[in-house]
Amino acid sequence: MKKNLYYRSVFKRTSQFKDNLAAFFLAFCSWPRLLLEVFIRRNMGERYFSFSTALFITFVLCLIPPFFSLIFSKISPQFGFGFFVLSFGSWYLYLAAFIYMCLQRREEIKRLPSVFDFARFSLSTGHIHPRFRAFTWMGKTCDTRTIETILEPAFFFLIGFGLFMLSQYVGLLILWCSIFYALSYRAAYRQGDHFVMDKIDEYISNEELSRSFIEGRPVEETRGFPFYGRRPTDPEMRRQLASSFIVDDEVVDVS
Repeated sequence: MKKNLYYRSVFKRTSQFKDNLAAFFLAFCSWPRLLLEVFIRRNMGERYFSFSTALFITFVLCLIPPFFSLIFSKISPQFGFGFFVLSFGSWYLYLAAFIYMCLQRREEIKRLPSVFDFARFSLSTGHIHPRFRAFTWMGKTCDTRTIETILEPAFFFLIGFGLFMLSQYVGLLILWCSIFYALSYRAAYRQGDHFVMDKIDEYISNEELSRSFIEGRPVEETRGFPFYGRRPTDPEMRRQLASSFIVDDEVVDVS
C-alpha cells in the first residue's frame, strides 16, 4: 500500500508517553496473566512463557504471607501460627500447583517444532482450553476475543471470590490477577483494532485525497475524509502537489 504523507503527518500522530504507558501496563500484566494462564493454556511460545520469571514470581509471593503475618501478630495475639496456617496454607498449595503447571508448560515447549524452521510463533499465548471453546451462551459459541477478555478472567474471578469468602487470601490474589488478565487482553485487542483502523484510514485517504484536495468536495462525499489546509487556486497545481502526498513505502535491500 502507498504511504500517504498527509495522513501520517496530520492524523496519525503518536504520543510517546501513551505508547510507553501502554507498554509498561502490558509488561506489568504479564505476571498476573502468567499466574493464571499456566493452568488453562497449553503449548505456549518459548518467548512468551518464561520459567525463570515463574520462579521469581513464586519466590516473591512466598515472602508475602510471613510479612503480613508479622504485621498482624503485632496488632493482635490472635493472628498467630494458627491464623497463618488457616489463612495462608492454601496460598502455598496454590504456588506449589503453579510451579508444577509451569514445569508442564516448559516440557511442552521442548516438544514443540522449532521456531527457527518457521513452524511456530514464539510469542504464542498458547492453545485455549477446549471447554472454553465449547461454552455456549444463548445457543452460540464465543469467539476468541470474548473468551480471552471475558470467559477466562471470569472463571478465575469466581474462583478467587469464592476462596476469599472462605477467608483464604490466595483468593484475593487470584481475584486481582483475573482483573489484570481481562484488562491486559482488552488492551492488546485495542492495539490490534487501532492498527487495522490505521491501515483502513490510510487506504481511504489514498482513494479520497484527489476528491478532497483537488476537487474540494465536502466530507459527505469523501467517506468522511477531510483536507485541512489551504489549497492552490490552480487545479493543475493542486494535481501536481497531490501527487507528492503519496509515495511508495521504502524497501530495504538486505542482499
